[in-house]
Amino acid sequence: MYQRLNHVWRLWSCLLWIISLSLQMTPVIPPITPVLRATATPQLGINSHLATRLHFVTSIPTGVATINASGTTWVREDIHWYRVQRTPHATNWDFYDQTFTALAPNHSILGVLGHPPGWATPDITDDPYDYSFAAPDPVLFAQWAARTVQRYRTQIRYWQIWNEPDNPYFWRPSPDPVAYAKLVHLTARAIAQVAPEAIIVAAGVNPFAPAFLRQAAQAGLWNDVSIIAIHPYVNPLHPDYSGLATAIDMLTPLFARYGRRPVWATEVGWSSGPSDLDATGIVDANQQAINLRTGIPLLWQSGVDVVFWYALKDEAHNPYGLISWGNGSDDFTPKKTAWQAFRTVATAPSSVAPSPPPSTPITSFEGQPGVWIRGDEPYGTFEQSRHIVKSGSFAMALDYSFPVGANRYVVFRQRRPLPLPRHSRTISVWVYGDNSSNLLKLWLKGSDGAIVQLAVAPVGATGWHQIHANLPPQFAPWDRIGAGDGILREPITIEAIVLDDEPDGWGSNGTLYIDDISTSP
Repeated sequence: MYQRLNHVWRLWSCLLWIISLSLQMTPVIPPITPVLRATATPQLGINSHLATRLHFVTSIPTGVATINASGTTWVREDIHWYRVQRTPHATNWDFYDQTFTALAPNHSILGVLGHPPGWATPDITDDPYDYSFAAPDPVLFAQWAARTVQRYRTQIRYWQIWNEPDNPYFWRPSPDPVAYAKLVHLTARAIAQVAPEAIIVAAGVNPFAPAFLRQAAQAGLWNDVSIIAIHPYVNPLHPDYSGLATAIDMLTPLFARYGRRPVWATEVGWSSGPSDLDATGIVDANQQAINLRTGIPLLWQSGVDVVFWYALKDEAHNPYGLISWGNGSDDFTPKKTAWQAFRTVATAPSSVAPSPPPSTPITSFEGQPGVWIRGDEPYGTFEQSRHIVKSGSFAMALDYSFPVGANRYVVFRQRRPLPLPRHSRTISVWVYGDNSSNLLKLWLKGSDGAIVQLAVAPVGATGWHQIHANLPPQFAPWDRIGAGDGILREPITIEAIVLDDEPDGWGSNGTLYIDDISTSP
């Protein structure tokens, strides 16, 4: 779990969103899995923490019975090296032996290998007999990991190497993607010697700041893992207005360059009060449950295969759990509203997936050409094309070239603004992507003349897919084009289509196609 000290990017984003209470080119490869998935069975898991947070071994059966009652099919359990081997010559596996023996008959287990004792790190300031969040000696870590996997190979098949290595709290002195890739390489090779059937999962990282994962991939990470993991926290923002559904799209350039991998969200959640990401406690217990019911289906629909809620139980000062702190970590009685919400989603996942609302067409780009006029930014063209079409005879080809440097974008104003039906809540756009994470945005104008910017989604993979964005109750200050309070008053019109580089300044060029814009209430 990310701690308060390590959330420079995410805290900055969250605080700004709170104000508004809202929201390389690569060789051609086969089309990536479409955004909306209809055949795979959604999987929901829980970060259980039985072996690492319970005070008494005798509490394990109650904890396992509670997990059984939740309806989940997956559990994610940390295995802390320091708790197993506080000294080089003494080990204690009791908590883990009993936890995995009890969980394995009814659950798939994701084991997380991490957190060394001080004697196993190069950091001379570490207490050798206490836990450390410093980067471990990679050879010693790989040896320990292999012993652990060999011990539990009949109970655990999926193994995640480390937790949040992009997080300064969990990888001291500072995140190092090349060092992490080396750790994974050595560890995966050691595990393969003792359990060749083991499936290696990369550590969960922040998908909204993909630089770490990109650099780790350049250092060879993709060669050693079968599954990519993300931790798409947006707390305290609501799932609909936070970009949660586009988290996986931020990985599209990596999939295009290095190959598609399944994506799991090995942590996601909202607290029910003041926490590391919600210092003032904007989200209460009821809203936590609402966000759970809304956010997990959004991740499934976006292409995330398995979602692990964080967490089963609250920590003393971090209430992300389905169960309150109560009388301590061994107390499983005080269930929160989110407990029943989780059970509903876990036991009947298809019933919580929202049906697409009826849509109203806005434009199919079949009219006369030349109605879109480029603004002052000389980074692209936007023209009718018959080359790749979703429906009808035409689509719009957006050809762009963003130089390396500062934030770049290109705006195409509509000579005849497109009106939206009253009470529109969702805008949908069909896009044929180019394997980039550049953001497609719309400029919207309200009845008072104020213009705001709506980020729809990254353009994503090759092949047609429909991207969506919900209109927030109020737009953030940086999404207001000119004066205004950020409230979009009806009637509303689409004034412009915008392509914004993401990541900023990275530099990219390509062509994407846009067709059929529609809205729904």
